[in-house]
Amino acid sequence: MPTSIDRRALVSRHDPVLRDGSDAVLSVGNGSFAVGVDRTGTQTFSGPGSEETRLNILAEWGWHTSPDAPPTSWESLLRTYPTHRGPASYLDLDGPGGTEDPGPAAAWYRENPHKVSLLRCTLVDRRTGRTPEDAEIEDTEQQLDLWRGTIRSRFRFRGRACEVLTTADPHHDALALRLDAPGLDLVLTFPYGTGAWDRASDWDRPEAHRTAVEGSRVRRDLDDLSYDVAVHGASLSQPAAHTVAVGHPAEALDGHTPLDVVLQLHPRTAPEIALSGRADPGSLAEGLTGPQVRARAAAFWAAHWEGTGALDLGEAEDPRAAELERRAVLSRYLQRVHAAGTMPPAETGLLANSWRGKFHLEMHWWHAAHFALWGDAPSLRRSVDFYAAALPVARATATRQHCRGARWPKQIGPDLRESPSDIGPFLIWQQPHPIHLAELLRRADPSSSTEPMLQEIVEETALCLVDLLREDPDGLGIGPPVIGAQERHVDERARLHDPAFELSYAAWALRIADRWRHLRGDRTAGELTAIARRIHAPLTAQGRLSTFRGERAMDRSDHPSHLLAYGMVPPTGTVPAQAAHLALDDVLADWDWDSTWGWDYPALAMTATRLGRPETAVEALLLPTVKNRVDAAGHFPQREGLPAYLPANGGTLIALALMTAGWDEGPAAPGLPTQWGARSEGILPLPG
Repeated sequence: MPTSIDRRALVSRHDPVLRDGSDAVLSVGNGSFAVGVDRTGTQTFSGPGSEETRLNILAEWGWHTSPDAPPTSWESLLRTYPTHRGPASYLDLDGPGGTEDPGPAAAWYRENPHKVSLLRCTLVDRRTGRTPEDAEIEDTEQQLDLWRGTIRSRFRFRGRACEVLTTADPHHDALALRLDAPGLDLVLTFPYGTGAWDRASDWDRPEAHRTAVEGSRVRRDLDDLSYDVAVHGASLSQPAAHTVAVGHPAEALDGHTPLDVVLQLHPRTAPEIALSGRADPGSLAEGLTGPQVRARAAAFWAAHWEGTGALDLGEAEDPRAAELERRAVLSRYLQRVHAAGTMPPAETGLLANSWRGKFHLEMHWWHAAHFALWGDAPSLRRSVDFYAAALPVARATATRQHCRGARWPKQIGPDLRESPSDIGPFLIWQQPHPIHLAELLRRADPSSSTEPMLQEIVEETALCLVDLLREDPDGLGIGPPVIGAQERHVDERARLHDPAFELSYAAWALRIADRWRHLRGDRTAGELTAIARRIHAPLTAQGRLSTFRGERAMDRSDHPSHLLAYGMVPPTGTVPAQAAHLALDDVLADWDWDSTWGWDYPALAMTATRLGRPETAVEALLLPTVKNRVDAAGHFPQREGLPAYLPANGGTLIALALMTAGWDEGPAAPGLPTQWGARSEGILPLPG
């Protein structure tokens, strides 16, 4: 019998170690709360005037809305489109300026609410009271201990050795900082919120918010957001309106006393949906200490690594195996830190704002499906519960578009208001996601299929999907209006129809929803499968797999989303393997890779794996393009303003699960070279 995988050795060999000159940012968190730090273990090199957007303290509940009233009502932005169901309203972004200049009303609803960075932890020179210059922090070395969830930052300040330990509590929105830093003190500063696309802090409006020290608490008020910061293990003073000095114990004659402080955040007023997972949002964990937080984090992370899936490629001599193993380990850490909360995450997680912190439901599958596949179904379940909370709004959207059930939007925030867009409201591939995610939960925990909440989400999602289908003389199609997952041909949204991937995904999802009907003994079981059989095959008249079923020329940029019809979607017989082979080779031979996004590479790898091409799968997952670079912290920077991209991390884990565990009744390790000698534990197969 093969010995079990040494989980600690596997994880620890990928501990990120950053030294002077690294552009990566390490972070700690618990899925609902996270902190990004610079090379000092704090956020010293951020704040006013800084272009750095990754050094934040963000929480699921930390949303702010500008106090100025919107120029007009949300409903006034609805625009009517003809559909086969009759005139239906969509929250279009109608105007010549598009997303660059959407007009004041659409801009207000796109910008609000926005996620705000809740505070900034900085080091200051004890003698001068100012932040050290970059050149004054020398000889830096920073290591994230993945097994214990703690960042250790070492550096020299004015020739003296300093060390900072940074740890997030696994169960509370709390940060422990242990500063053994001679000559440096800790200061907390507090920003206002901003509607900027990629920012989480506005430092130029001190009059617009309130910071007040009351004993061991800092009380914060920003219009519709208020929260406290309880400080354990130090005294507080307030030298300026939004600056709080954290008292440092007096230095001994022969040295100094390290500061070991815990900062615990508590929302007082925040979006209700963001507080739904909290038993008591206002409660404090009394007397938290730094050693307690570090011990709790160590116990949590050890249990997480030991109790979930593992992929060991350590026996392979191929350097590609080591890189895939590194990406897997770091992606699992980052997803648990940034994307395991009660709401779908932003595409940059809790590291930085993107799209003002709002989340995209067409990305939720990429963010969350891997949790069930890698043995962490509870982390998927937390965010799937979001669909139950959003169900009334989704039903209202479906009714407005003459559909039964629930119509899921693309871009929303905790107010559940869809953002105006000339793309988002016309996407349809987010619609089957709740069915897919519920099915993955059922496969990880068969008892999930008996839960009324999940049954309702699956059924309501399927009913709307059925009504979105267009009746043709020879079958069922999709649209118009519609925009495919590729997000091209935007100006033609009123005329587009039958994107290939969406046809395939809808047919598969309805079969899965029908299985759920069978499992609960519903008398209508079989009906959805009959409908699925009538959906048009996604191939062109020439038998090719392209972006659209019709004769429209394929735009060879952005997402090669048609490949998902034979990869993310299991083969159902509507796409012959030969057509998928030709489509994959066509994309690999000639595509505009600079325009792609990070999840496109896992998509390629999944198609290659389903086709039994492990070498192609590995090459696709590691394709050396600008959007597929992984920094030392495990993030996939995409472009300026988008320094991280969690769908790429999640997609990598989904693809590796398929490459490792395969699918129902499929071959073993279909996407990994046999000579690698891969070992895995606790990774589930995907649907076949």
